[in-house]
Amino acid sequence: MLISGNPQKGLAAELFKLYPDAEFVSKSMGSDLTKDTQQQAFAELALKHDVIIINAALWKFNQTVLLDTVYKTLKTASKQAYIVCIGSTTDRVCKGTDWLYNAEKKALRDYCNSLSLLGVWNGGPRVSYISFGTLSNNQYKHPDRQCLDIATAAQYVKWVIEQPIHINEISLDPIQEA
Repeated sequence: MLISGNPQKGLAAELFKLYPDAEFVSKSMGSDLTKDTQQQAFAELALKHDVIIINAALWKFNQTVLLDTVYKTLKTASKQAYIVCIGSTTDRVCKGTDWLYNAEKKALRDYCNSLSLLGVWNGGPRVSYISFGTLSNNQYKHPDRQCLDIATAAQYVKWVIEQPIHINEISLDPIQEA
């Protein structure tokens, strides 16, 4: 398994607990996945793995571009692999905003859905998109909000990977009390 993200922080740290033998790639480990060359190196590394989790919260649409690079590299090599992209439920925001983050996550969600359909109907790499509402590691940013326990979020990622059917997309939000 190949995972983008720092195995000492956030969701990647919880995934590390579940998958201690996974290979992790992050800026803190010397790979800046906002750079084309590093994205291509990650994609080449993906050829050695059956499951790839794109977890890094990259800016300027780089998470979507990383998915594109990984997918096309795997497809060109006829590698049957499973790509799981971690998004955010902010991709569903329907109010006016000048915050680019939700547009980036909408782009990731849309592209994941397109590639997911290709994987189901035409073969090639499979792609799933998992979006979470606010996770517990960001509770300090939203003190009045119910947050999803980050260890539970990692368990949902594991659950999606282990299913005998293909899950195109799943979106999880903690219930907010009135």
